[in-house]
Amino acid sequence: MHTIGLPRTCLGFTNILFFLFGVVTCAVCVWCVINTDFFREVNYTVTKSSLVSTIANFVNLKLWFTPMTSILIPIAILTVLTSCCGILGAGCKMKCAIKSYIFLVTVLSSTAFWLFFISCMYNIYTNNEKTRVFMQSTIRTNYGKENDLITQTWNYIMINYECCGAVDYTDFIDSKWHQANLDLLYPVQCCKLINKASLVPMSPECPTAHSPDVQTNKNRSCFKALRDSIAANKGKIFFYIILLALSYTILVLFAYCIIRGEPLIGAVAGNLSAFLPKRPEKLDPGITSNSSLDNMLFVADPPKKVVRVVSAVNPLQTYKFTPDAYARDAMYTHNIKSQFK
Repeated sequence: MHTIGLPRTCLGFTNILFFLFGVVTCAVCVWCVINTDFFREVNYTVTKSSLVSTIANFVNLKLWFTPMTSILIPIAILTVLTSCCGILGAGCKMKCAIKSYIFLVTVLSSTAFWLFFISCMYNIYTNNEKTRVFMQSTIRTNYGKENDLITQTWNYIMINYECCGAVDYTDFIDSKWHQANLDLLYPVQCCKLINKASLVPMSPECPTAHSPDVQTNKNRSCFKALRDSIAANKGKIFFYIILLALSYTILVLFAYCIIRGEPLIGAVAGNLSAFLPKRPEKLDPGITSNSSLDNMLFVADPPKKVVRVVSAVNPLQTYKFTPDAYARDAMYTHNIKSQFK
């Protein structure tokens, strides 16, 4: 941190990683838009991983009436643009690029923080009524649609948190899903499952009967389950928030160091020096003042020389006098004697 090379290297390396991530994300989204099956076949042949199908399915989901690709592609392009500004600023020391980088990083970080930690986690943790009503409305209007992100999100929550609906199973009554499934009281995801992957319930009559013997989660609120989970993991959430804030601060400090053209410690110290009290400035000797004291010339007296004389009769007796005073006294005595002659 004592040289400007370290901030430039760290900032450049970080933005190169984000640039590659944005390019890959954009390429995957465009490839899936053109031909999803070809994307699955080619990548599964190379990687032999089920992650390929997961990525392809996620990219092809819809959020309300908008495909996920129309959201992910602009985000990927914005990430690439931000990382390019960071690379140009770190590599070429372009101040306009590094200032644009600080602005874009601030906007992206603030938006992500607001969406994930304030709109979602904080409102659920504080038992916000509007958030609960909004969750119920998404079930009634969007749940059950094919290739829908909201449907997949609710299925994931109900299976993994073992709950049903935002409040209970009545959230599915009079919903679009219930109109298409009149023989079911609630989705099979609300049942206690033997196998979560294949959605096999412990009680075969689970989604169709209200029998007390049916093993189900129909009365367990997902809103309350999420709230309890957030409360139980507050330490991890605060850790992630601090980690993100620290990462953002470090990136901005590195960018600021490049703008100042100074080492990190020098750039920060120079900024803090503006808040410290300044010493009074000395007057320029070339500037004349109207004050009479300023126009006066003060000459310091030269140091006086003291002579010590020891008596020849009594060595313990000494005399001290200044030669200038002795010369003045001698001159005065000489003048007096000359006047009486």
